[in-house]
Amino acid sequence: MPSTDLGADQLDRDEVREFLQYDDWEPDRSTGHDFFEKVLPDGEILRTHAYRSLSKTISPGRFKAILADQLQLSERGFREVLRTREPAARPSPTAEPGPVSLPLWLAQALEREARLSRDEIAALDLDAARQRLEEVRARPRD
Repeated sequence: MPSTDLGADQLDRDEVREFLQYDDWEPDRSTGHDFFEKVLPDGEILRTHAYRSLSKTISPGRFKAILADQLQLSERGFREVLRTREPAARPSPTAEPGPVSLPLWLAQALEREARLSRDEIAALDLDAARQRLEEVRARPRD
C-alpha cells in the first residue's frame, strides 16, 4: 500500500489509483491514460484519469485541481478514503424546495367567491391570493 503521509506538497500517482479503487470508480477506457467514471447518487457523473507516466508524483497545484474539478472532494476526504479504504461520503445536494401551495381555505374561497379557475389560483403567490380575495370581499354586493 502506498504511503498516505506525503502531505499536500506531493502525491504519489499510485495513491490516485488506490483512491479510485476504494472510492468505487469504474474503468471507462484506456489510451495513453486510464479513464475512470463514478456515478453519484443524484446521477451526476464524475470523470477522471490516471496517468501512466514514469513520474511518480503529482505537483501540489495539479493535485488541488484534480480534487476540486474531477474528484469533487477535499484533500482531507481523499486521505480519509485511503486511510479507511471506504468510499468518500460526499454530501448529496439538497432538493430544491417545491412550490409553495396556498392554504386550502384560501384556494377554496378564491374559487367560490372570486370565481377563479384552479390554474388561475395556482399562478398566485400567497400575497397576491390574499389581496385578490380582499378585493373581491370589499366590493359592494349586488
